[in-house]
Amino acid sequence: MVDTIAEDWREHLVLTREFLTPGERQQFFSKCRRGEFVAVVRGVYVQAEQWRRMDSDARHRTRAKATAARAEHELVFSHHSAVALWRLPWVGQWPSVVHVLDEVSSGGRSNASLFRHTTGVPGLLASIEGLTVTTLARTVVDVARVATFGQAVTIADAALRRTEHPLELVPRTFLTRPDLFRELDAVPLRHGSAKARAVLDFADAAADRPGESMSRVSMLKARLPSPILQAKVVGASGRVWIVDFWWPDFNLVGEFDGRLKYSDPEFLRGRTPELALADEKYREDDIRAAGHGMSRWGWRIALSPGLLRAHLITAGLR
Repeated sequence: MVDTIAEDWREHLVLTREFLTPGERQQFFSKCRRGEFVAVVRGVYVQAEQWRRMDSDARHRTRAKATAARAEHELVFSHHSAVALWRLPWVGQWPSVVHVLDEVSSGGRSNASLFRHTTGVPGLLASIEGLTVTTLARTVVDVARVATFGQAVTIADAALRRTEHPLELVPRTFLTRPDLFRELDAVPLRHGSAKARAVLDFADAAADRPGESMSRVSMLKARLPSPILQAKVVGASGRVWIVDFWWPDFNLVGEFDGRLKYSDPEFLRGRTPELALADEKYREDDIRAAGHGMSRWGWRIALSPGLLRAHLITAGLR
């Protein structure tokens, strides 16, 4: 079992079953009524201020941890919950339930906060922050069966990209496309296999961010020419730039320009958002001055095949 150093997240959770006296319970629920604590799952609370500071990804991870804290036996987190724990990108709203794998004969039932997939537990698992979770390959395959094509491609792209761009918070992986197909063939369920295979066929480690992955999906659905991803383009200054999308036959550069780009520390690299914006303008001007076409778009267009098609055709794509 692959492991990372477990963070001491347990101390931030309050389990009401651990109160020893009625007085302790009464005092705690008085704090809840004052808005000092919020319930994550039934019987498990966190400080309200801490909850407010969490983004939606962190909230789902906290739901998984709260579910593990109250469980009577070890859980194997899977599907959407494994996606959150692996720090893979999820496009859309996180589900309100936590997903786990269980044995066919376990007798366990799903409830309002926990969904049990009774398909059996694989022999190879991983551990993230002390929680047992499906491997990266199994996580991609499981979600590819049940999520939308765009959501699944975004996850598969990011998982493959981890080989060259690892994250410190999760186990080191060296995932390849053949690994994913082998995992798909090993899963006992056949339902959703064709859908998952289409996702794995289309997945590409070169897609850098979720917006790029969703743009690729919209391009496919709109039957647009396939671009080269993360291509090198020379600007008028002679500087070589890495661009999101490049159509050499049409001399066209495409860039997904999400708002988070100017607040992401990885993108900013120590710069202020204002300086990053100025650098991007210089970059675009340099590319255009070299005679290349340039087109930018955000999430609204990326999620719509029709809008993206119209946007790129206007920019010169055919």
